[in-house]
Amino acid sequence: MNLASRFSVVALLLFGLTAEAKSDAALLEAIAHVETGMDRKAVGKAGERGAYQMKASAWADANIQLTIEGRPTYSWSNWRDATAQDVMALAYLRCLRKRLKALGIPNPSPAQLALVWNRGLAGALARGWQPNDYSDRVSNIFNSLKDKVR
Repeated sequence: MNLASRFSVVALLLFGLTAEAKSDAALLEAIAHVETGMDRKAVGKAGERGAYQMKASAWADANIQLTIEGRPTYSWSNWRDATAQDVMALAYLRCLRKRLKALGIPNPSPAQLALVWNRGLAGALARGWQPNDYSDRVSNIFNSLKDKVR
């Protein structure tokens, strides 16, 4: 099974088949593997939804990012839709990158992005950017996928 069959082809086409978009798709695939084993129907204990276990607040941040970009948004009630999950996760990832750039981290590593995805920005800062088991697992999966998406 290749990346495009696991990640919504629609989402990839919306954001372009660039190397960066493919790399982001691989990072999100790694996040989904660690979060839920790629289970798009997963519901977490704290209200997280979908393969990427996004909270409603992250979904809202993704919608703000999409609005800034002039792209269509998705209601939280669409969380079960595979394309919505992928588009929103990509948008949230761009939102996180923008926040990290504002902190002086213009090119965050997959481990840093995974740490923020898992702990939030405040949690990552509180850890002094030290990786945790989650970010290590995401990085390892990402590294195994990245050569396949070039």
